Amino acid sequence: MLKLSKLIWATRRADFYRDLADALERKVAIRDHLLRMLSNARMLKDQATEHVVRAILQRLAAGESGSLSDLFSGIAPRSDHLPLAAVDRAEDKPLALRMTAAAVEFQIRSLRTLAKELAVPIVAVVLTVLVVAMTSSLILKIAAEAPPVIWTGFNGFVRDVATFVLDYGLFLLLGLAVALSVLIMSLPRWIGVARLKVEAWPFYSLWRSYNAAIVLSSIAMMVSAGLALREALETIRQTSGPWLRWHVSRIILSLEEEPEDYLAAFGRGLMPPTVRARLASLMDSARNFGDVLVTLGDKEVAALGARVTFAASALSWGITVSALSLAVLMSVGQMTIASAMANATTADRILEGG
Repeated sequence: MLKLSKLIWATRRADFYRDLADALERKVAIRDHLLRMLSNARMLKDQATEHVVRAILQRLAAGESGSLSDLFSGIAPRSDHLPLAAVDRAEDKPLALRMTAAAVEFQIRSLRTLAKELAVPIVAVVLTVLVVAMTSSLILKIAAEAPPVIWTGFNGFVRDVATFVLDYGLFLLLGLAVALSVLIMSLPRWIGVARLKVEAWPFYSLWRSYNAAIVLSSIAMMVSAGLALREALETIRQTSGPWLRWHVSRIILSLEEEPEDYLAAFGRGLMPPTVRARLASLMDSARNFGDVLVTLGDKEVAALGARVTFAASALSWGITVSALSLAVLMSVGQMTIASAMANATTADRILEGG
């Protein structure tokens, strides 16, 4: 029951963080605030919130930890661990929690966009597989009885495609499934020089833009809340997966070698070219780099979100058009073959009659 409650609660956790920020601003203890939320959840018959709050209170009572990142570990999605760890280290925790809520809303919007955009190509691919399999089977049945004269040009090409589909189609689908699984697994794990060369490719560029927005908003949140840039980067590094930890380590190493060359440090692969260009423009007029990061976290994240939406839409259309084109090709091929068969039969009858 708790797993289902966590899923439901996760969709509205931004409001939960804002309520907690208001409570801390009013100097209300976390435990007292959670008890009030538990009472309200019971009154409103909100079982999801009730189960989640009760689980957090049990951790507090057991004295497991007083940090927010530990209290919410395993309850909030893993993507929240980074901003919550930043809240723990921030001087102004209410402000940091409100910025966390904004970052969470960005994540939810991005994931909903990806789900919506990918739903169409998934349906298109399934329909294409069914249509191509049926038309290929029918075309080869015709081929067994049709005269050789009709298998020229386009008709011959369609017959070859149908033969390939029925002979190797299953292996092709399995190969695509394996390739997609490897791609998905590589997104947060693959590191090294070779990875830098593919960061601009589809899927990888989408992943980079999404994570760049998360990193920018987290750094802006921590700097606004009083942390130094190095502390913010170390917090991100300690709470990230392999790919993001590698990128942040490269930024930190660059800053250790050239402490004042921020443009070079943040231009080492994590940030898309548009962000690096915006960073260079802001540095021309900003008083310090902290102000630049806060501005980027406030404004550039929205632009990155728009680019994530655009990239997801372009990817969706590309997959959909490619899949449906194959289905149309086979359907048109089936019709031209049937027409050629009819013409050949008519010609034979005329010759027999003559």
